[in-house]
Amino acid sequence: MINAAIYIRVSTDDQTEYSPSAQLKALMTYAKNNNMSVSSSHIFKDEGISGRKAEKRPGFMKMIATAKLKPAPFDIILVHKFDRFARNREDSIVYKTMLKKDCGIKVISITEHIEDDKFAIILESMLEAMAEYYSLNLSDEVLKGMTEKAHRGEYQGSPPLGYKKEKKDKNIKINIDEAKTIKFIFNSSINGMPAVAIAKKLNEMGIKTRNGGKFSNRSINYILRNPLYKGYTRWTPGKRKNYDYEYKNSIVAKGNFEPIISEKEFDDLQKRLDEIRKITSPKSRPQIEYRHWLSGIIKCSSCGGTLISGGSNENFQCGNYLKGKCSISHSIKKYIIEDIVIKEIENQFYLNSFIGFEKNVIFKNNNSEEIHSLTKSINSYKQKLSRAKSAYLDGIDTLSEYKENKKKFEKEITLIETSLKELKENSLNSDNIRQKLFSTYKIICSNTNDREKSTAIKSILDCIVLKRPENKVIFRYWY
Repeated sequence: MINAAIYIRVSTDDQTEYSPSAQLKALMTYAKNNNMSVSSSHIFKDEGISGRKAEKRPGFMKMIATAKLKPAPFDIILVHKFDRFARNREDSIVYKTMLKKDCGIKVISITEHIEDDKFAIILESMLEAMAEYYSLNLSDEVLKGMTEKAHRGEYQGSPPLGYKKEKKDKNIKINIDEAKTIKFIFNSSINGMPAVAIAKKLNEMGIKTRNGGKFSNRSINYILRNPLYKGYTRWTPGKRKNYDYEYKNSIVAKGNFEPIISEKEFDDLQKRLDEIRKITSPKSRPQIEYRHWLSGIIKCSSCGGTLISGGSNENFQCGNYLKGKCSISHSIKKYIIEDIVIKEIENQFYLNSFIGFEKNVIFKNNNSEEIHSLTKSINSYKQKLSRAKSAYLDGIDTLSEYKENKKKFEKEITLIETSLKELKENSLNSDNIRQKLFSTYKIICSNTNDREKSTAIKSILDCIVLKRPENKVIFRYWY
């Protein structure tokens, strides 16, 4: 008797004839009539899942992993139609070839009888091409349907903050509690409060976004620009969340649900926000231009965010604070932090106070770029090792495959760790540390451009942590 496995896939658009029970009944009957034995553990299913990508079908991937076991647990895989196995020709070729050559397993469609000869290759390819065409055509039809719904003003997707959707209802409905937050946001903006101030206020009140996170100026602006709140839908083909509020391909239509904000209030606010944007829009500048040689290296002690330079502004400030995500200001004058850094490099091994700031020095390692690169490589191989173990435990890889991968990754880790150890020993014993510091000091005190100063300071410092409430600066060296 031949050992067989059964694979059943049902997508959301399938009819009753393709239901799991209907497929299973037909497949089991075929197996019985053809002297095949099917173990209950060799019946694999994927329900409500598209066949476009094999990796997104857990039942299919479990079947492939089982097929790779030695000795092979079955000789044949039965499917109702070839398009149940795959609607993507690339997946079909890859997995069928692997099953046949490596495992000696054949895939049979019980409704599409193909003789085992050279013409079978052509016929099977034609069937798979037709299945892929159907899948692509179905995607086009789905897109057409979504576009038509957008023109009718039907909301598509998960409801945003302020709305809810119950299973029995097709339309979204106002969530009374969340609608209070939406009204607060709009009323605050109408009264002249900036988006960043609104975000800070909501975060202080402990109110969360729909995803449970903190509000930022960007999330506030998205709400203020969303016509949904005045009773209109906005849908952009191919984009889940579009921050280009004037995108020409977006479809905006009157919806059939209750608005939270009146249309006049919303439109009047848009005009004012447009005027503000014209006034405050920053002039474009080349990407390579540095705003300051300390940009990107100063960190906020409260949230870990980077302090940013405001161009012509004379201060550094926490970027998250400016977005409303950090509650503590870390503003510091540029000339003050410049003096602190220059004085620190000049007297690199002394702990002293300067302009009211306490200094704390933390030494790390020399040859920062090489050490960082090697450490990153080690972590990468450790992650690969972890994934290989998970693949074995989940039954995707065999024990022999796992052992081979484990041996390969552990060998790479050992080699890199040896190189890293030698590099650290040489670095710590090096006599050129002071020369490196002195070279950096000369560059940052010179009239050279900010790019060269930035490169120099980052070659010796990992970061500078500003603890503004305590007037304290922490220097983290690569040494």
